[in-house]
Amino acid sequence: MLLLLNYQSIVKKLTLSIVIFFNLAILSAQKNFSFIFLPDLHLSPDTEVLTNFTSVSKQVNRLRPDFVITGGDMIYTAKSVDDKKASVLFDLMDEQLEKFRMPVYLTMGNHETVGITAESGIDSSNPMWGKRMFEERYHERYYSFNYEGWKFLVLDGIRIREKEKDYTSGIDEDQIKWIENELLSTGKDTPLVIVIHTPLINPHAITDSGADVLSVSSDKVLDLFENHNLKIVLQGHNHIYMNLYINGKHYISGGSTAFGTNPDNNGFVMVRVRKGIEKISFISTIKN
Repeated sequence: MLLLLNYQSIVKKLTLSIVIFFNLAILSAQKNFSFIFLPDLHLSPDTEVLTNFTSVSKQVNRLRPDFVITGGDMIYTAKSVDDKKASVLFDLMDEQLEKFRMPVYLTMGNHETVGITAESGIDSSNPMWGKRMFEERYHERYYSFNYEGWKFLVLDGIRIREKEKDYTSGIDEDQIKWIENELLSTGKDTPLVIVIHTPLINPHAITDSGADVLSVSSDKVLDLFENHNLKIVLQGHNHIYMNLYINGKHYISGGSTAFGTNPDNNGFVMVRVRKGIEKISFISTIKN
């Protein structure tokens, strides 16, 4: 009996040692990296806007991140113009984003939806209406990518209301199913990052008791990640910087670098990952 207990104890210790060894091996295999979250650029042909963005791009390049993720609303604005004018804005965006010396990942925002308001003069019969131009020019409105053992899920938080000729926030059922499938093929311990334009957790709710804390379908989306290693939620839209740390997860609203943003929120987020641990900083773009 004593021999059996000793054997079981040795097996447990050996198993624990193996688990620790493999966890350390995984961490050592992961390279350190950094990225910048840059929501709400609001690029337009305005001279002051472009001068401001040139300054922002230089600041980003000096930090030398591995990549940039935009948080939607890269342009201002396609939703109230026709497809020809929207195309000009996307051309401008493409030209300006070339200033970055690292890859740039795009996020769908409300200002990237083409011609959805009445003043645009077009409707859904136009082949470039809504999100079609974005998907035609770039990629699917939601997608994922992997980097150094981390997985990023870039979501589309815009729901067009064609009849009302406007939009609201939320995640459609097609995306919910897609997220479920993505997570089925993702290891439980894989560090995950959600990127979305419209907030899952509303930063206005901190200062306004009348504001909804969660946007439509937020709880449904977040529940999908309950048994996974969700580390960071990156969101834009409100031009406010917020960093909430709840149950081991960062919920970040990334401020804005759009010309004219309130100085307290004028900046962007830098995430540095060192030995699997994330460090998050808000970088101000206001010159002292």
